Amino acid sequence: MSIVAEFARELHEKSRLVDDRPTRPLDWPSVHEKLTDIQVVIFDIYGTLFNYWKPEFAGEASKNDALLATFRKTISFFGMEPFLLQMDPAAPAEKTLWDFYHGLIHIKQEMLREKDVLYPEVKIEDVWKAILLMLKRRGYVYPHKTGGDDDIAARCIAYYYNFHVFRRRLYPGVTDALCALKNAGMKLGILSNAQFYTPIDLTLLLRDQSKGAIEDMGQLFDHDLVFYSYEYNMAKPSQLLFRKLFDALYECHALPAQTLLVGNDLASDIQPAKEAGMKTALFTGDDQCAFLHDLEKSVAPDLTFPHWDELPRRVSFFEK
Repeated sequence: MSIVAEFARELHEKSRLVDDRPTRPLDWPSVHEKLTDIQVVIFDIYGTLFNYWKPEFAGEASKNDALLATFRKTISFFGMEPFLLQMDPAAPAEKTLWDFYHGLIHIKQEMLREKDVLYPEVKIEDVWKAILLMLKRRGYVYPHKTGGDDDIAARCIAYYYNFHVFRRRLYPGVTDALCALKNAGMKLGILSNAQFYTPIDLTLLLRDQSKGAIEDMGQLFDHDLVFYSYEYNMAKPSQLLFRKLFDALYECHALPAQTLLVGNDLASDIQPAKEAGMKTALFTGDDQCAFLHDLEKSVAPDLTFPHWDELPRRVSFFEK
C-alpha cells in the first residue's frame, strides 16, 4: 500500500461515518421505465455515488466559514502556522493559506484556458506542492514519513484537506446496486470530475458499505473504462472525456447506444451523454445534489431513479 493510501486509510478508520443528513428525493420524469440491451454502465461519482454535500454549503458566508475552518485544521495538523505567519504577519494563517490555495487554482485554470481548454481541471496535488515549496523556503519541514518526497507530502495534505471539507459517504444501496449490475453481465466504468483521492475514497467507502466483501474498487469497475478529469486537465461536460470513453467502448465491443451513463447533473452528465448517443439515467435521490440547470424542458433522461435498489431492476443486459 502506498504512503498516501495508508495515510488515507488511517484517517478514514479514525473517523466515524454517520449518515446524519436526511436526503429528500426529487420527483422527476423519464422517457422510459426500463432499458434493455445495456452492455456497459458508466457512473459519475460526486452527487451520484457519493453523498458529499454539507448544510454549510447552502450559503456563501457559511461555506466560506467552513472552508476557513478546514484550512485552520489543516494548518494545525501539519504544523504550518509559523511559516504562514512569516508570509503575512498581519493576516490569520488560514486566510494566507486560503489566498495562496485559491490564487494558485485560478492561475493554473487561466493557463489551461490559454491553451483553449474550455473546462479546465487542475491537478490539486500540484497546487499543494507549490504551497509546500513556499513553506519549505521559510524552513518548514513536513512532519510525517514520506522519504523526503514532496509529491507524497503534497498528496497527503491534499487528502487531509478534502477529507474535512466534504462529506464522504456512499448513498444507501450503492454497493449492492453495483454488484447486481455486474453480476447481470454488465461492465462498469467511471466518467467523473475527480482528483487523485477520488479512487482512494471510493475503495474505502465500498469496503465499508460491503462490510469488507469489496476490498478494492477494481473488483467492480473495469480499469479500461475509468476516466477521471484530473488525468486530462479537462472536466465534464468536455467531449474529450466522452471521446476517450468511446475508444474504450470500441475495444470492449460495445456501442454508445448500449451504454448507460448514470449521473446527477443534467448539464454535465445527461446532456453530453445524450449528445454522444448514450442512454442516460438521472439519480434524483438527493435534492441538494440533483442539478437541473433549467434544462428540464430540453433534456429528458431515459431513466430517473431516487433509490439505488431501483436501478438494477430497470436495466437489463438482454435485448428484450
